Amino acid sequence: MVELGNTLTDDTRWLIDFVRSAGAGVLASNSGTGYPESAYVHVAATDDGHIVFGTNTKSRKFSNITSDPRVSMVVMRDGTHEVQLEGEARVLEGADAAPAGQALAAQHPGATDTNDPENLRVLEITVRWATRTDASQVPPRSDELTLR
Repeated sequence: MVELGNTLTDDTRWLIDFVRSAGAGVLASNSGTGYPESAYVHVAATDDGHIVFGTNTKSRKFSNITSDPRVSMVVMRDGTHEVQLEGEARVLEGADAAPAGQALAAQHPGATDTNDPENLRVLEITVRWATRTDASQVPPRSDELTLR
């Protein structure tokens, strides 16, 4: 979740639209071995700025995040537009999980269908920092997003 108070910045609205249009990204988490672990994940963004994804409790990323919630992610679109972000991920439970799961299922039909529903979890990233790059320009343009 992007912590924003009562209003969304223009950059936060842009980030929500970008995540929705891209639909997936590479999530990096701390494996605890001294090496990062990366995973391709389907993502969704809710109207209030949450970036959400699903995983199985038996996955490495789930174990990593429950041990150390700090994550980074790269989301790309069209091979020329990129967002890099850093933040903290948390496992959503109860009433918090339902709307996030619905957003993920709406963006990616079937994403929450699993043969192992007891181990499916929805996670949310609180974005602390993000930058965007437009490589369709020469030279490429990069700028940090103002999220608050």
